[in-house]
Amino acid sequence: MSEKSLAEKFDFTDDSVVVTGGASGIGRAVCETFAAHDANVTIADVDIDAAETVAATIEEEYDTRALAIETDVSSYDDATEMIETTVDEFGSIDVLVNNAGLSTGTSSFLESTPEDWDRAVGVTYFGTMNCTHAALSHMVDQESGCIINYASDSYKGNDPSLAVYGGAKAGNVAFTKNVAKEVGEHGIRMNVVSPGTTETPATEEWLAEYREKVLESYALNRLGKPQDIANTVAFLASDAAEWITAEVVSVNGGYIRG
Repeated sequence: MSEKSLAEKFDFTDDSVVVTGGASGIGRAVCETFAAHDANVTIADVDIDAAETVAATIEEEYDTRALAIETDVSSYDDATEMIETTVDEFGSIDVLVNNAGLSTGTSSFLESTPEDWDRAVGVTYFGTMNCTHAALSHMVDQESGCIINYASDSYKGNDPSLAVYGGAKAGNVAFTKNVAKEVGEHGIRMNVVSPGTTETPATEEWLAEYREKVLESYALNRLGKPQDIANTVAFLASDAAEWITAEVVSVNGGYIRG
């Protein structure tokens, strides 16, 4: 039997893909990229109106199925219900992209509060664990599946103002590497994408003030676009990456600082 062509390795026809935080920014780009490669997509987001808009756009533009589910990933019950609804609707869960994340919104750790930590860690780290736990039983039964989690350059300790967020992202890295080695025997792959500074609605206000300073840290002299990250996610989920697991892939335009 001949080897699949590269195009065939990026064919997600009838695959079921879940993207948390999929209603805007990087998450939306990920949803649309998988839909463009013929996957059925679940957009899981706390903003159900925006998620429904993305779902309608996907179904109209890409002629595939899309499901919007209101989901707070920090709630295990929400995460489980979202995964079960996806499986009921699409028949499987083939790819889970734990895109949802949240910072404390404060300029320093000292200014943050335990309530800030609970919310940021709840979405960014526990959200990853909740959705992964809910999806894995189905993937084990299928003997296949791919999970992509997120870090960021802040997990390396490069952003003092993002101590809690960076800590949660570091947790995602350790979590992914360890669980990947538990489930590999079931044909399940898990990897981490670590984006550099990316232009999204969430970073728009901050970049309006700091863009020129931030650009000094990138060898390619531009910031990331959501599609840059989505392309990497799609690659890691594809058959082209079938021998890659438990790895962290930085997508950061040649970030210069150590």
